[in-house]
Amino acid sequence: MGMCGGVVLAYCQNKFAPQMPLKVQLAAHTLYNLGRLSMYVLVGLCAFLGFHGLLALLSKSLNLPRMHLQGAVLVGVGGLMLLFALGFVLHFKNPFSLSGGWFAKGFKSLFSTPSLPSFYALGLLNGLLPCGMVYWFVLNALARPNLTSALEVMVVLGLATFTPLFVFGALFGNFLNSKWRAWFQKAAFVLLLGFAAHTIYMGVKMLGHL
Repeated sequence: MGMCGGVVLAYCQNKFAPQMPLKVQLAAHTLYNLGRLSMYVLVGLCAFLGFHGLLALLSKSLNLPRMHLQGAVLVGVGGLMLLFALGFVLHFKNPFSLSGGWFAKGFKSLFSTPSLPSFYALGLLNGLLPCGMVYWFVLNALARPNLTSALEVMVVLGLATFTPLFVFGALFGNFLNSKWRAWFQKAAFVLLLGFAAHTIYMGVKMLGHL
């Protein structure tokens, strides 16, 4: 839940009036999560197109088989995915920050705006927050063989976090105690390690060593 859960609690406290109807609150939670999903897909699209465009350019410039070059990159991507998986559990300090400038001003402005569309905009900004889990999914998307499967990876991220954050917001964060939170974190860590190992395996296979 991490940073996204904190944003949900913050907008519940700042943007919800005491007498706001439940249906309006549910609509707000839905728009916020749709905003996150939209940004995740956009980030995945830009990252995939940029990455594979660069890969094609390097393959041509270095006169290397694209499959071998992509295999080497996949091994590197898998290594980064392992690091992000460890960081997810060990809570490494995030080296990237968007806490100042226009980003912080955007959050501040949206938190003070009660309109429903502002929740969608807040979700869009939230999708740009520095987050190891998001980085991991972006790396996973880069490892996909085509744009469709890359976008599917980012949609999975959005949908997998949609329901927990929706319920978290609807119940104001009281439904998930520390025991369940720790269990979910361990399960996520195992899944992250598994996907990272699979990516490295596919990279080594493309290099012709398996």
